[in-house]
Amino acid sequence: MGFFRNALWALFLFSCVGVASAQNSSPLSELNLGKAKVVYGQAVKNRSVTHSRMMVAGQSYGNGVGVHSGTEMFVWLEGKGLKFTAQVGVNDKTKLPKNVKSNVMTEGERLYYVEGKYHGQPYKHFKGLTNKQGEIASGSVIFEVYGDNKLLWESGEIRQGDAPKELSVNLKGIKMLKLTVKDLGDGPSGDHANWIGAELSYKGSRPFLVEESYAFAKGASDKFFKKNLAPKLRRLSLEPTNFPDPADRDWLIDPKPWRSGVYRGADKKSLVLTNGLVSRTFRITPNLATAGLRNRMNGEEMLRAVSPEGRLEIDGKTYMVGGLRGEIERGYFKENWVDNMYADPADFYVTDFEVGEIEERFAWKKKRWSLVSQYPAKGKRLVFTLKHHDKALEGVVVKVHYEIYDGLPLFDKWMTVENKGGKNIRINKFSNEVLAMVEASSSVDADMKMYPNIDVESDYAFHSFRPKGANRTTNWERDLKYTSQASYSLKTPCILESRPPIGPNQLVKQGGEFETFRTFELIHDSYDRERKGLSRKRMYRAIAPWAFENPIFMHLTSTDPKVVKTAIDQCVETGYEMVILSFGSGLNMEDEREGNYKKFKELHDYAVSKGIELGSYSLLSSRWISDEVDVINPKTGKRGGVIHGSAPCLGSDWGHDYFRKLRKFYEKTDFDLLEHDGSYPGQICASEKHTHHQGTEDSQWHAWKQITDFYKWLRGRGVYMNIPDYYFLSGTNKTGIGYREVNWSLPRDRQIMLGRQNIYDGQWERTPSMCWTFVPLVQYHGGGKAATLEPLKDHLFEYEAHMAQNYGSGVQACYRGPRLYDSPKTKELVVKMIKWYKEYRDIMNSDIVHVRRPDGRDYDAIMHVNPELKEKGFAMIYNPTDKRLKKKIKLPMYYTGIKGKALVKKEGGKAVEVKLNRNYDMEIEIDMEPNSYTWYVLESGDEKSL
Repeated sequence: MGFFRNALWALFLFSCVGVASAQNSSPLSELNLGKAKVVYGQAVKNRSVTHSRMMVAGQSYGNGVGVHSGTEMFVWLEGKGLKFTAQVGVNDKTKLPKNVKSNVMTEGERLYYVEGKYHGQPYKHFKGLTNKQGEIASGSVIFEVYGDNKLLWESGEIRQGDAPKELSVNLKGIKMLKLTVKDLGDGPSGDHANWIGAELSYKGSRPFLVEESYAFAKGASDKFFKKNLAPKLRRLSLEPTNFPDPADRDWLIDPKPWRSGVYRGADKKSLVLTNGLVSRTFRITPNLATAGLRNRMNGEEMLRAVSPEGRLEIDGKTYMVGGLRGEIERGYFKENWVDNMYADPADFYVTDFEVGEIEERFAWKKKRWSLVSQYPAKGKRLVFTLKHHDKALEGVVVKVHYEIYDGLPLFDKWMTVENKGGKNIRINKFSNEVLAMVEASSSVDADMKMYPNIDVESDYAFHSFRPKGANRTTNWERDLKYTSQASYSLKTPCILESRPPIGPNQLVKQGGEFETFRTFELIHDSYDRERKGLSRKRMYRAIAPWAFENPIFMHLTSTDPKVVKTAIDQCVETGYEMVILSFGSGLNMEDEREGNYKKFKELHDYAVSKGIELGSYSLLSSRWISDEVDVINPKTGKRGGVIHGSAPCLGSDWGHDYFRKLRKFYEKTDFDLLEHDGSYPGQICASEKHTHHQGTEDSQWHAWKQITDFYKWLRGRGVYMNIPDYYFLSGTNKTGIGYREVNWSLPRDRQIMLGRQNIYDGQWERTPSMCWTFVPLVQYHGGGKAATLEPLKDHLFEYEAHMAQNYGSGVQACYRGPRLYDSPKTKELVVKMIKWYKEYRDIMNSDIVHVRRPDGRDYDAIMHVNPELKEKGFAMIYNPTDKRLKKKIKLPMYYTGIKGKALVKKEGGKAVEVKLNRNYDMEIEIDMEPNSYTWYVLESGDEKSL
């Protein structure tokens, strides 16, 4: 019996605890008071509406909500409310502060307020409203509580000085609670009402404040989802659970298992875009929003709050693209909280989605060797369609496009705006992403510069040789709604926003369409510099495969047909593949005389007959045209003082005519390459007289569109592009590796060492084929005989050293001069080096891992890696010292994919088997003469290797 009584008592206690745990409570002041519908001031947490102390009948209160008469608050309970309790009263009269300001209203009343800044953000606080006599009256109001539009409680008349009245309202079964304060008909002056200690008790999720239309909108969205979206969602497969463990299968070595897909979420309300490495989860009811961004390689959730899909400013008004409101917390969220979030009628809402394969962004005509040929890359595409309730946006359709790539932790995203309405619209601004990301570091007082481990870039990039320098669109912003962050000043950079730096301010005519730039998001699984760099290089294989073309070219400094044909013949004899008629050669692509076209068409045809490609040079930026044509500096209102000093505006008539002339030149001559000096570096033009742009706000977008449309057109023709800027994602092939031009005027030995440092440093984030370096066969800038290789036969050692480190790294150089060889021995050397390069071309163009940086005091080395090839590694080792070097060194073999044993072939000789250690390093012994180089081919000696 004792045991039975104890068991009953334990069951009773357990059931009591269960009941207690199911009941929750929340102060009204903790809800999102910004949703209150107000006439004067705003709903204020724990203070009166005037932001003064909450005081009624001489008694001070520290908890509650201060409002003005005319205020309505709508609380969504969804039938889970239990009780609402509060005291109500009119705040005691307070004095106006000394810094008060005022405005006169339409009927002579005066509205008082104060202005200031908090956390760097401006604010305006209501302080009072006079009556027609110019005084702030003693307030008098009525408080009312409604449940689903039925009156549940009324306070009766309450005047200033009256003691508070208590209320307790049963909320059982009520979905929407409405709290109102009305004036007594004697005017609103002084009606400073307080909901004192107001508290809601409830079961389940916490109630939240909404707009008045929420219940109707929620019902409508639920019906729309069930009728239109849910059937499509049901046709998708459930998200699979059988992806390999990324810890067991490294995608950088074997990407094959990681296939992309679009799946139905387990909650039957979500879509999941994933390839097993990363995933993005979209809630599609009651509206579209991102509800998850997971790094599945390490299990990290990167999103801390539900986020919209973007932002648009149309005709001067800002709209969120999708999104959900009513979050409880911004530092994290639980999946069940999303069920209680709601759609804002002011946002674009989702109406449809479609799934497909990745599509090519523009045409790529393949006409030369490339390490990569797959285009478009394999993966999945997901497109959401959104519309708006506002009649002003009737016929405006927004599409949000996503792509995810097989075998890569990579998404890309862009938006299109279709104007199917009855009037023109203007896209003033846009943001492709507005993501509430988990902060990379948390600090109380620091203005942090550490960001989440994700690389975000776009094709709206310029004015740098490197991706970070050219990144104009990635912004890490503060989240002022994230009030629980550690930073007291709310300075944590934790909102990822992808937007243009200005504009675009583009008109979209009836029947027209606007397309944003593309945002690419590469999620990393490590902070290791080498691994992050290899991940970025792998990304470029998928999104810019044309950058893996890598023809062997020379820079010719003459357009004399005899000299050009001699250079072409030398290319044929040595194995070179392209001649570039470089700057200073005399070629003018803007010359529209038929004789000009005829001359260069004949030279091109001669080159083609020999199997050689012929290219040209054009200067765009850093040239002065005229006051009417050039970019107008927004700071001065005059030309000059911009990037590159001065430059023609691409939105001028001259700018449009320039591109017309270049297109015509390629159509007339069939040239194979463009070397475009400049390029467009992002200057903003303030001219209001140029034909093709209106002013500063649209000038950058128009110029970027002009030049990238031209590059994409060339890509479709198969024209190779050397561009000293970061336009890879718009179709270009190569940019400078990063060197100081005057260094090519230094003595030859210093050029060699500095050139090798440039290669080592320039290969952290880019592949060999993406970069060019330089070799001055003739004088460049200065330096005289000590700096040049001509006559070539007298400097064969230096000539070979240049070719060895350039071809050995896969980085093509601009061999600038009138010829490739000047004697049989010189020719023999060039033929030997080109033959060596072509024999190992695939591995020499593969990604580089860094072994030891050149410093002139010991060996230096790089190593190419590619698990997909027979030659999985290729090491280039240099001895820059004046002494013989004999020592053991380690080569990092992990990214070759070789696991147990390697077959090592010194300079292509007999294979020697070498074991790898537990860290996938391999030890070899080098024995090198002074100022020499050597190389090793690395193959797998273990059948387990890939």
